[in-house]
Amino acid sequence: MARLNHRKKKPLVPIIIFVVGMVLFVWVKLYNQKNIASAEIDTRLKSAAGSLEMIVNDSMIDNAQQKIPVNFVDHEYIRVLANKIAKIHDVIYVYVMIESEDSALFVFSSYIESDITGDIVTDYLDYYYEATPTMMNAFSSNDPEIYDSSQDQWGNFRSIYLPKKTRTGTPYLLCADVNMSEVVDYQLRYMVEFALSAVFLFLISLPLFIKMRQTK
Repeated sequence: MARLNHRKKKPLVPIIIFVVGMVLFVWVKLYNQKNIASAEIDTRLKSAAGSLEMIVNDSMIDNAQQKIPVNFVDHEYIRVLANKIAKIHDVIYVYVMIESEDSALFVFSSYIESDITGDIVTDYLDYYYEATPTMMNAFSSNDPEIYDSSQDQWGNFRSIYLPKKTRTGTPYLLCADVNMSEVVDYQLRYMVEFALSAVFLFLISLPLFIKMRQTK
């Protein structure tokens, strides 16, 4: 009787090995694709923030640090360019920040339609009260790029800060944001994709396992 039970259990071994293999396959592929998706998003963030160097100059930053008023027309022109940069690189916001004591101030920022209707478009030297410790530390950081997760009245974001300094030594940050929901959507999409792949492979292999079981 013991030998009979042993023979009945034997065909289950390949199935168990296959199922475990599929689980590992899905996990490894999901992990890799998650990294690929994150890298793609981070590349867009870095390109968007880096592109701000084309419209930022030292005098703009130094004047902001000294709280010198800005010309309205010039400021609006800069924000239009910032909006174009955000659109080209497919990010939500690009903006430039300076440090003021224990907080951060906007030099300028792009904006979206909902900011206008919600009356939350940032202006020159507006305080950013929701600045994270990571953002504040970035002003004095020697790292070329710093990534952060932030949540404020504009939404929930994955952000990048590129620390820079003017020739006079004024620190500032070139920044860009994408919605955190985009990161989650990437991960969910890949999870569903590879889970379905595993199910498909299992189903097409199932007749083989059934035949193996019947021949035992």
